[in-house]
Amino acid sequence: MTKQVWAVLGLVLAVGLTLGPAVAFAQDAKVKVQVEVVLASNKGTAVEPAELNKMKEAFQKQNFSFTSFKRMSLDVVEVGAQKPTEVKLPNGTNASLQLLGMKEGIATLRVIIPSQSSVEVELGRQGAVYQKAGKHVGGDLILVLVPPSK
Repeated sequence: MTKQVWAVLGLVLAVGLTLGPAVAFAQDAKVKVQVEVVLASNKGTAVEPAELNKMKEAFQKQNFSFTSFKRMSLDVVEVGAQKPTEVKLPNGTNASLQLLGMKEGIATLRVIIPSQSSVEVELGRQGAVYQKAGKHVGGDLILVLVPPSK
């Protein structure tokens, strides 16, 4: 898939975070983000775990033809403005997340993935953001950014 297609996918799907009432952005501000790394491929039809069926359906609606989805990792990380938060990827690289700002309950994050251009995503109140995170064992790694489960 092209970078433009992934950028559009990232823009079409919004992320929900519970940030409370409007908070003035401070350099020491932080938000919690659930980061899931998923391997999407066309090898087989397995969806592991079953919760990834929502992701499969969202991709099908956008005409992405992956048939198999497998969770590689799931973590809740704290993302701040001072220093990027690193997320280890199974292909041996790290993705970086950094808080750029917060306004009216919406956080703006910079997502940096090696060998790809950085992208800014807005984390709002609903949905999920999917961001391509490189190749791995015949498929594509996808970062799924969502609010942490309560």
